[in-house]
Amino acid sequence: MTKLPQPLNSKSGSSGDYDRLETLLQNLPGMAYRCLNLKHWPMDFVSDGCFELCGYHRHEIESQSVLWGDFTHPDMIDEVDRIVSSAADRGEPFEIEYRIITRDGREKWVWERGRVVDYRSDGVAILEGLITDITDRKLAEAALMRAEAYAQAIVESAVDAVITVDSQGSIESFNQAASAMFGYRADEVRGLHCRSLVATTFYREFDRYFQRYRDPGDAAVHSVDLNACDKRDRKFPIVMSMRAILDVGEKKYVMLIRDLTQQRLAEKEVRDQRDLLAHVDRLNTLGEMAAGIAHEINQPLTAISMYAQSSLRFLQREPPQLQRLEDALEKLSQQAHRAGAVIERMQEMTRPHQSRQQTVDSGRLLREIRDLGEVEAQIRNYIIVLRLDDRLPAVKCDPIQIQQVILNLLRNGMESMHANHCKPGSKIVLQARIDHEQLRISIVDSGQGISRKFEKQLYQPFASTKESGMGLGLSISRSIIAAHGGQLGYSNNRNGGATFFFNLALA
Repeated sequence: MTKLPQPLNSKSGSSGDYDRLETLLQNLPGMAYRCLNLKHWPMDFVSDGCFELCGYHRHEIESQSVLWGDFTHPDMIDEVDRIVSSAADRGEPFEIEYRIITRDGREKWVWERGRVVDYRSDGVAILEGLITDITDRKLAEAALMRAEAYAQAIVESAVDAVITVDSQGSIESFNQAASAMFGYRADEVRGLHCRSLVATTFYREFDRYFQRYRDPGDAAVHSVDLNACDKRDRKFPIVMSMRAILDVGEKKYVMLIRDLTQQRLAEKEVRDQRDLLAHVDRLNTLGEMAAGIAHEINQPLTAISMYAQSSLRFLQREPPQLQRLEDALEKLSQQAHRAGAVIERMQEMTRPHQSRQQTVDSGRLLREIRDLGEVEAQIRNYIIVLRLDDRLPAVKCDPIQIQQVILNLLRNGMESMHANHCKPGSKIVLQARIDHEQLRISIVDSGQGISRKFEKQLYQPFASTKESGMGLGLSISRSIIAAHGGQLGYSNNRNGGATFFFNLALA
């Protein structure tokens, strides 16, 4: 039979033994006890830790004026009794966590471990054990559970796919947005390599991207545009970003994936609308230039007629004047080409156009725009001066749209010069130079400049100082330059007039 410890105030035994026992019990993290396995567990021995644990003094509990079950939480006492009695019946130790209500009304979580050490003559089990306060641990666990639930709620409510993978790329978790995006249930993809979510044509790019995170020194967030592949083998554009999860033992990663399908459709719609507005603006520009275009075409047509009549006369003479006939036909051919070039430029401007950037000879492009602008300049009796750096490089642009922007700025400049009563022969300058590995194109006029009153609405659609203008030119021009990765700007000149400028990327 196990010998039970005597109460510390017992007179039997040596004082040294009890001093050592008291010191040992005082150092325990909680309260040691001995009790009977009866209702509410009457105790005949507790250590001094009882007061800190429940607020009752040792003599109150040992005299059984208060029983341990009296302040065991009523919601849990039946479960505690069931577990203790069941273990006692089997002769096994028991371990349980439950709540108590202290003397001052506070709730505490305690952990108890005990076992049967003997039986009374009437068969009642005698229990000994230890009860310790675990309230802080329980609060920390509850806080952790709340944080995990909060984080999980955020992940599950996210509109982007949130996927966690291990160090080898095997999928561990898959939120609802990921299931909706890819068509898989979480259990269907768990354990698969995350590369299986990417279109096969992007495997190599994805592998390079994923490999960056095998480097422990790279903890930054990077993103990459790829094509994904869902359960139905549908390919769609995504942007993926990935971040290493630190301090979790084995390295893991969280991947955020956003479906770009709607964004790309919206971008295409914006491009289509811009192209349509640009086409309308080109037609409007040609309408305004109609008189000049007619004059420009009429000149070579008149010359063609004159050279054709001269050629007939040279043939009719005896003998035919073949040398003069050859000269007349050569000049006729030149005028035909001149008329054809004007018509071709008009056709390019009027043709519906889908924006497409290409490598363009910048010098040739600017000379062609100068020739087109000459139609308006001749009517107003102004001169377009072309100032180009030597050996201008090729640029990456949509030539039709850049032609439209520069022509619009040239016409606006000449309109401003006309309003400023500039004399015949006045110059408007189209210039280009290299500026920080870009081509800077400027149009410098000697007109009225941009007033403070109008500068705030300068780029707004339908805002115009012209009586017959649509007010779309500068707005469309700015959006075209923005689509080329640049910015349309202006400044007023010191000696009058304004300079509009923008940059194009070199090819």
